[in-house]
Amino acid sequence: MTGQRGRPAGRRPRRRTADGPAGPIRRLPGGPALPVALALGLPLAGAAVDELSGPGTGPALAVAAVLGTGLAAALSGRNGWWWVLAGSPLVVLGVTAAAELTAHRDRYQGKGLATGAAKWVVHGFPVMAGAAAAAVVVITVRLVRARRRRHG
Repeated sequence: MTGQRGRPAGRRPRRRTADGPAGPIRRLPGGPALPVALALGLPLAGAAVDELSGPGTGPALAVAAVLGTGLAAALSGRNGWWWVLAGSPLVVLGVTAAAELTAHRDRYQGKGLATGAAKWVVHGFPVMAGAAAAAVVVITVRLVRARRRRHG
């Protein structure tokens, strides 16, 4: 008995997944929680190191945010790349705000909060751009490698 478009009724057509090329897929323990944990956990740890070692966030947050975003992009599937890319600036801003508010609550009362928030955005922009650039580089490398594997 034939089914849809002349195919045997009992067989379903093969569908290519959006996560990458055909072949063995290595699943990591933790599933989608691992990239999220890296993208959030490493910047939080970097901000904590910066706050404990001196006033304000600095190089430890920058390195941790770039590393966390790059690792999250490397461990995510194709659908997760957009979340990593779009979320990295928000993670940096949120982690910076949380670290500053936790460490210096008295400094950010009233008008000081608006001034502090503007400072976090301006001073955090290079870190946000670096994290997004790391995600773009990792995604590009993964796409090029997948294309080379498919086309020989």
